[in-house]
Amino acid sequence: MIPSVNSSGSRTIGLLAYLYGPGKHEEHTDPHLVASFDGMSPDPGRDPNATLTDLQQLLDQPVMALAKHARPAKHVWHTSVRAATGDRILSDEEWAGIARRIVAATGIDPGDRQPGCRWAAVRHAEDHIHIVATLVTEDGHRPDDYRSGARAQAEARLIEKELGLHQVAPGDGTAAKRPTSAERHKAERQGRERTAREELRESVRRAVAGARSEVEFFDRLAAAGLLIRKREAPSGDLLGYKVALPDDRNKDGEPVFYPGARLAPDLSLPRIRERWSADFDKTASPDSAGNASSNSPSVARRRTATAAWVAIGAVEYGDDAVAAAYIAATGEILDALAKTSAAQTRRELRDAAFAFERVSRSHVRAARGHDRAL
Repeated sequence: MIPSVNSSGSRTIGLLAYLYGPGKHEEHTDPHLVASFDGMSPDPGRDPNATLTDLQQLLDQPVMALAKHARPAKHVWHTSVRAATGDRILSDEEWAGIARRIVAATGIDPGDRQPGCRWAAVRHAEDHIHIVATLVTEDGHRPDDYRSGARAQAEARLIEKELGLHQVAPGDGTAAKRPTSAERHKAERQGRERTAREELRESVRRAVAGARSEVEFFDRLAAAGLLIRKREAPSGDLLGYKVALPDDRNKDGEPVFYPGARLAPDLSLPRIRERWSADFDKTASPDSAGNASSNSPSVARRRTATAAWVAIGAVEYGDDAVAAAYIAATGEILDALAKTSAAQTRRELRDAAFAFERVSRSHVRAARGHDRAL
C-alpha cells in the first residue's frame, strides 16, 4: 500500500473537480465519498442535491475564517493511497478506516481531542482513494504535518499487516524519485517511451560509470547530447550541476533542467566525487585480467569474467561497504547495457535496471573505488 503525499495546492475546488470528474483518460468510475472529518460531509458523487461547491466551502471554512492576510497561500493537502497489484478489493468501510488512520498519523487530524483539519476521502477506482484536506485547524492554526509523507508510509506498513495485504519493504529515502503523473502525461504527449527524468537518470548513470574525473564525466554528458548547467561559487569552485534533454521544454520554450540529486540521491556532485577520491585496490584494475591495451574478444571475456568473480566474492564475503559499492556498480552496468543493447532486449534490460535500482538501496554507504574494474 503506497501513500503518495502531494502538498500543497491553492484551489480546493480544482482538486475536487478532478477527483469527482471522469479523469484525464476517462479512468474514474463512480466517484464518491468514503469518509470525512465529521462523517457527514456532502457527497457530490452520490447525493444529487450536493455540489462540489458545497463540499469545497465546508472544507475551506477554517481557512476563510482567518483574516485575508493570515490565510496560507497554499492551503490544500492531498494524498493518494493505493493498494498493491494483486491485493484483494477493499470495501468502502475498509478504505474509510485507512483514511482515518492516515490523517491521524500525518497530523492532519490527530484525534485525542486535538484540533484537526477538515478533510474528505474520495474513491473513484477499486484500488485507491484520495484524501484532500485544508491546512488550517479548527482553532485557526497550522497542523503539525512535518514529514507527513514518511509518517503516512510508516502507518501504511502497519495497515498492510493488519489487513493481510501485500507488505511493501520500508524505504530508506535513498531511492530515485519516481516520475510524477504530470511527468508521465507530458511524456505521453511528447510521444516518449519514458519521462525526461528517467532518460536523464540513465544517461547520467552511464556517464558516471567508470569515469575517472569531473572533466571526463562532463565530457561524457556533453557527448550524450545533454544540456549542462554548472553551479559555481564566487571562488570558481564547482558546487553542482543540472542537466536537460534538448527537446524537453516548458511552456515558455525553455529547457527543463534537473539537478543531479533530483535524478537520484547518489547522482549529486558530492556523491559522485566520492568515487574519484576513493582509494581502490590496484590489483582489481582492468589490467589484472589481461593486457588492457588489447581489444580482442578473448581478452575482453577474461577481463569481464575476472571482474564478475571478484564482485561475487566481495558481495558474498566482503566488507559491507565494499559489497555496497559492487551492488551499486552492478546497477550502473545494467543502465549502460540498457542504453547500448540491441532493440529486442533493450526494454527488458531497462525494466531490469529499474527494478534493480529500487531493490538495491542500502543503509550502508558504499566504499566506491573498489568496484572500478567491474
